[in-house]
Amino acid sequence: MVDKNYWSSDLPHPLSPNVIDVALYENYMVGGSSLLLGCTKGLIPLSDRQLDSDPWYESPTVIVGDWRDNKHYYSNILLDGGLCFTKELCDEILEMASKNCKRFISRSFDKKLDIMKIANHFPSENDFKYKPKFIARMKNDYTFYVWEF
Repeated sequence: MVDKNYWSSDLPHPLSPNVIDVALYENYMVGGSSLLLGCTKGLIPLSDRQLDSDPWYESPTVIVGDWRDNKHYYSNILLDGGLCFTKELCDEILEMASKNCKRFISRSFDKKLDIMKIANHFPSENDFKYKPKFIARMKNDYTFYVWEF
């Protein structure tokens, strides 16, 4: 397990989304409520709630829990890098999102970068049970996938 200082620190780009990435999330979002899976600093302002099993900060908007266990509907569910942990987790997150949002937006890494401490799965569009509606590749390091359900 990676300690909280790893997540709460200002990670360098591309591990942490830059202003262009944040704008892409915002542009892909539909109106309504938004849930952020995890607590990515740059995406917190885009979300109404944040769901994380071990959040690095306390707030009335934080829900402590497993991403896969979300049962509440949101117009948007946002995720940054979370599809890269394992294929099983990737599939389970996508299945949860298919039932609990209109639009699921995820930035996923295409390969292991030297600065990554954890990441074992690097999905491509052919790996997903549900086909993304939009795909935006960014500088051969990561890809934005957007699903509409």
